[in-house]
Amino acid sequence: MPDTAVQSAPAQTVAPWALMPCTLDNGPAANVAIGLVALATDLVIEPELYTFLPRDSIGVYSSRIPMAPVLTVQALNDMEKDLTKVAQGILPDDKVDVMAFGCTSGSMAIGPDKVREHIQKAKPGLPVTNPVTASIEGLRKLGAKRIALITPYPDHVNAVVEKFVASNGFDIVARGSFKRHGDPEICRIPPEDIYRAGVALGKADVDALFLSCTALRCSSVIQRIEDEIGKPVVTSNQALAWHCMRLGGYTKPVKGFGKLMTI
Repeated sequence: MPDTAVQSAPAQTVAPWALMPCTLDNGPAANVAIGLVALATDLVIEPELYTFLPRDSIGVYSSRIPMAPVLTVQALNDMEKDLTKVAQGILPDDKVDVMAFGCTSGSMAIGPDKVREHIQKAKPGLPVTNPVTASIEGLRKLGAKRIALITPYPDHVNAVVEKFVASNGFDIVARGSFKRHGDPEICRIPPEDIYRAGVALGKADVDALFLSCTALRCSSVIQRIEDEIGKPVVTSNQALAWHCMRLGGYTKPVKGFGKLMTI
């Protein structure tokens, strides 16, 4: 029988890998690296943030926290136990300048101070923000006292939102809700419906309009609503992007997404 054994190839001399010279820079987020704890159910927050943030060495690096598809106050509070663990997984071996928790109603239910405490256990010393802290700071910067408030939440969550916003010194003159059951529905509210709702309520005798929820697709209609009602519009993701930039030391204005982004 013929010998069918595979013969070993003769050893060959392989040239070593050439060392290519390079000088390391400060990376893709040289200006501001934002660590984001995003909800597992939210399809909107990252695309919206990247729409607002300038392409100027600012990066968003997210990890997702469990969240039930049906929105309840209990589901919002349940996220508290996972905040530290999820935050620990964000760029553990690299620079982060600012940490953000990406849930407006969750921040109100848990409390901004508790949110900050849990995240700073994972990222000691870093500034921490969230959409409602950012929005309240933005509304104050804009000099707003009397506001119109739009949410996508069911009424049992709206009660938490109304109480929290009012407790921070704002008069809610007009209010409305899309009354959806959770992020899978909220993410699918068309921007044109948000525009119509914003114009309808924003024409009341108010200083500003606040659109609450990171799962609302607001970026394409903010400036249009402002132009129509002649008053500032603050949204959860817009305010979060603005506050993260300012906390990270980035002060350049961003035009086209409402007055807040320019101050």
